[in-house]
Amino acid sequence: MNVFNVVNYADQQFGTIINGRRVTMRLRYNATSDRWNMDLSIDNLPVLIGRRVVTGVDLLAPFDLGLGAIIAYAVTPGAVPDRAALPAGTVLLVQVTEDEISTAVAA
Repeated sequence: MNVFNVVNYADQQFGTIINGRRVTMRLRYNATSDRWNMDLSIDNLPVLIGRRVVTGVDLLAPFDLGLGAIIAYAVTPGAVPDRAALPAGTVLLVQVTEDEISTAVAA
């Protein structure tokens, strides 16, 4: 499991390696909806633009990108990924592999 470190900037970008592929994420805060949006590039090719970050939803599920799942997890029950929650850590943005998902479902 990878936990992405979201800092208190309304526009930020970071990269990591997932399944041997270079993944770049850009998070931008949308003041109108009070939510974060995610752009995702794999091996420097944009694959997702403006995907809204929603608690408990696999942001990659509809796209079969081979990266597992990226989920906003509410550490504090009922927390939503608003301007304060992601930087404060009350909502975490995590990536889990298919094996980790299978293990969790089997448990």
